[in-house]
Amino acid sequence: MTSAIREVPERPVPATKTGEGDGMGGSETPGRAQGQSIYPRRELIGLLADAVGSVTVPHPTRVAVDGPPAAGKTTLADELAAVLRARGRYVIRATVDDFLFPRARRYRRGEFSAEGCYIDTHDHGSLNRVLLDPLGPGGDRRFRPTVYDHATDAVLSPPPTTAPADAVLVFDGVFLLRPELVDRWELRVFVSTALDKTVDRAVIRESRVSTRADVERRWHERYLPAQRLYFATARPAEHADVVVHNDDPGRPMWAIRAALDGRLAAMDRNRVAAWIAAYEQAWRTPGTAALGTMFTPDATYQQGPYRDPVVGLPAIVRMWDSERDGPDEVFQMTSEVVAVDGDTAVARVQVRYGDPVHQEWRDLWIMRFAEDGRCQSFEEWPFAPERRTTAAG
Repeated sequence: MTSAIREVPERPVPATKTGEGDGMGGSETPGRAQGQSIYPRRELIGLLADAVGSVTVPHPTRVAVDGPPAAGKTTLADELAAVLRARGRYVIRATVDDFLFPRARRYRRGEFSAEGCYIDTHDHGSLNRVLLDPLGPGGDRRFRPTVYDHATDAVLSPPPTTAPADAVLVFDGVFLLRPELVDRWELRVFVSTALDKTVDRAVIRESRVSTRADVERRWHERYLPAQRLYFATARPAEHADVVVHNDDPGRPMWAIRAALDGRLAAMDRNRVAAWIAAYEQAWRTPGTAALGTMFTPDATYQQGPYRDPVVGLPAIVRMWDSERDGPDEVFQMTSEVVAVDGDTAVARVQVRYGDPVHQEWRDLWIMRFAEDGRCQSFEEWPFAPERRTTAAG
């Protein structure tokens, strides 16, 4: 497996993570929407891995993990890569920090220039040419994970490696959803956190190589204004399939919506797969608090084509509690998104209960989503062996 090696850049770039291209004021961080759920970190990483697994393309799956400096995107990307490898996937782990221009170009506008941070720092042309395009549609899958040598401040040209067709590229960094790159990802994750937290985290992270004053100056004069520029021009949160609010790294918040104003720009297979993964996780979790993040207050839930619909979130909560044996119920669930058309999606779902299996269902789910990403109408067509349309119990 191929992994990009992060080496220590020389100052004035911070000696750990550069933060280049990251930064925004606290008021500019993506707002928390209604279509969201809070998970223990390990479970959220598993949901992200499920979303990656739901992508069906004939070439490697390219995953962007974007976000401001010190938001936790590199840690999240490393954890996601580890889970995917444990599931048997070939993972290419790379970072935008290995696609920097040499220092003379990065700092030609000045060490603390926000425009220089956003415009002059990353070699997007090379990134597309040697990594993203070879792994994308029509590519030959011969890729290079880096073009920059931090130790010598020089351009690198390592020999190419050939990825298998089912490989996954997990790529972290800043400014990944800008116009030059946004269409080259199959899954787009944005890691968000309050900006005061990113500055404090950076001070701790870089305490061995920089004073607090140096870190705060870089953040407030270069990185954070550059992030504001990024948000104003690229509006990355509108392009994200998943927004991870990482203020509390132990219990991050997952939001499956795309627009800063809380509206979902358009459903696609990734967002539907993320919702189905959240459904499964809610079934396995004690209580019913997560249902409010998944269904609208006026949602309808029909358990079979000839069953009367359950109407309204309170009624869905009561039905949910009565139908399951409890959060410890043993079952295996697999799903495949069949089609998405506007706000409506169809999925094929298989559930096997017990160990050993004593009951099995194959369902078609028809889901209609509201603008905030929550389900407004859920219709289930359940089929069991030697049965026809008896509703699942």
